[in-house]
Amino acid sequence: MDRDKLLEAEIVSGKRATNVYADLSKGMAYYQIKKQTELALEVDNMPAVQGLAMSNHFAVADTLSSTKGFKMIARKASSGDSSAPELFFMLRGTLNETYRPIFKRLAKQTILKVSQGITGQGLRGRLMERTDYVPGMEEFNVEETIERYIETGGQYLKYEDIVGLRRAERTKTGVLMFDTSGSLFGKRFTNAALAIAILAYHLSQDNYSVILFNTKAYVIKRMDEKIRADEVVNRILDAESAGYTNISEALRIGGLELAKIANRAKFGILVTDGTFNRGEDPRSQVNRFRKLHVMGLPSKQKWGERVCKDLARKGGGRYIKIDAYGDIPRQLMDLLRRT
Repeated sequence: MDRDKLLEAEIVSGKRATNVYADLSKGMAYYQIKKQTELALEVDNMPAVQGLAMSNHFAVADTLSSTKGFKMIARKASSGDSSAPELFFMLRGTLNETYRPIFKRLAKQTILKVSQGITGQGLRGRLMERTDYVPGMEEFNVEETIERYIETGGQYLKYEDIVGLRRAERTKTGVLMFDTSGSLFGKRFTNAALAIAILAYHLSQDNYSVILFNTKAYVIKRMDEKIRADEVVNRILDAESAGYTNISEALRIGGLELAKIANRAKFGILVTDGTFNRGEDPRSQVNRFRKLHVMGLPSKQKWGERVCKDLARKGGGRYIKIDAYGDIPRQLMDLLRRT
């Protein structure tokens, strides 16, 4: 059986991972990739479409720019399937002008839906705030109530002696700095977008900033800017990934963003593999943060992991090792819950 027939059989079976379809289609001609993509659409095999896209972006983008292609992506997006934004990030530079904004809207729809599901309810941290007691209040500070009663020397406990407690949302100020160096597309960029959307939802009533960095760092959401989560996601969908890794500039700009707000509960979250190759040693920038958490991305470079651990230790924060890019959103959610 020739390779074309073998790939066709594998697409119809739908049992292979994305990389298998990519390997089987490697080096095939444009018209062959286009034909196989049409087959993948007919049998609703998204991993095959993604694998074919890894071999030839243009052939797959051309095939998807059709009613049949739109319907498939729309179905995936409506179900919250992350393959919709993954494919958008892979092909956004080659989709035609008519279908690119449509696929972008579907990618945003998926990111918002999935991030809302991950965030859920009760993520925000809460504090107990002292207040005057009023009848019906369920919680009060026992120790301070006893102290106040003793100090007044009364024989009977009065309402004025009781120190009431009420729940108050903790005001937070945070900056997320995300490494987009190298070929960060598909699954990796989708999880970056999900992580940023989760932060946007979690701190929607507070203060936050988002910084993406590669050779240079740039702010996609300023600390003093009030915008909706869907607009933040729009900006991520337009962001580019390439270049080198300049962690120190990201930390410098992140520190400047935090300095805009007079709040003691400040924190930074750095997401990177630690293998900087532009700028100075990022460990020199740690003193800009009251608390700096580091999520260490997968890397073959052991020295990058050491840099990440040093940054978290010097920044008084947590170091979280990320084994797979798909772990980023939920790991971030857990970190925000604890911060």
